[in-house]
Amino acid sequence: MPRILCALFLASAAIAPQQDLPSPELAWVDRTGATTRIGRLPAGSFAPRLSPDGRRVAFDTFDGTVWIADLASIGTARRVGPGRFPIWSPDGAQLLFSGADGIRLFSQATEGLVPAELITDAARAPESWSARLALVSYLTLKDGGDYDIWTFSPRDKTLRPLVATPASAELSSQFSPDGRWLAYQANDSGTHEVYVEPFPRTGVRIRVSTAGGQHPVWGPDGREIFFDRDQTINAASFNAAASPQTVAGKPVTLPVSGFVQGTGRRLWDLAPDGARFLVLFR
Repeated sequence: MPRILCALFLASAAIAPQQDLPSPELAWVDRTGATTRIGRLPAGSFAPRLSPDGRRVAFDTFDGTVWIADLASIGTARRVGPGRFPIWSPDGAQLLFSGADGIRLFSQATEGLVPAELITDAARAPESWSARLALVSYLTLKDGGDYDIWTFSPRDKTLRPLVATPASAELSSQFSPDGRWLAYQANDSGTHEVYVEPFPRTGVRIRVSTAGGQHPVWGPDGREIFFDRDQTINAASFNAAASPQTVAGKPVTLPVSGFVQGTGRRLWDLAPDGARFLVLFR
């Protein structure tokens, strides 16, 4: 797909959840492909994100509502409020999410009646919250398909650009568990590929995917990077002590497929122990 058309498609996909998810089924799939069905979510549910303890899931629906549900009782989801694209704080006490209009960033406690706090009015979606760095990465958008990655410090409330290549899309940012690396996808090569860089950035960028890839997620020990491509999940080993040429191993396609996946937003998540994936089925 030409870069301009790809960027335009991505712009629409990253904003709007897929409208053909009337009531998706949530399920666990392990690395062998074995599936355990959990239950159905409300109509139009999108982008599930596991709590740090793996017991709860946050998600949104395409009417612009954020929800939380216990995996043990998935049918009793609790409405948090208006918003999109939630992610958890490292301690599970807060959610970060976009406004229902998809252009602001809010923080809200997961318990109690505390109102949501506006973080910035120039965000597209939160992506990663590093406990080690006390830093949040989030997505911005300008000029149609020009997605950039910025950071927000919950401690001092500062906002800074992190990866911002003009006229291209950098997104799906994820800090490594030790805070020393950043994984993300970018399309400046003409196709979406997964990359890693040291953090703080040094100018070194290492390509992880070999034939396209999106939505990287670190394994819990930082020794693997998972990403999706063509409705499959792929795994690449990662050795921080190796040379830049060999730091990322050749990706292997896992027998995890058939789940719902979009272009703009990751629609699956990794269990805290790294042993299985939380996915949506039609």
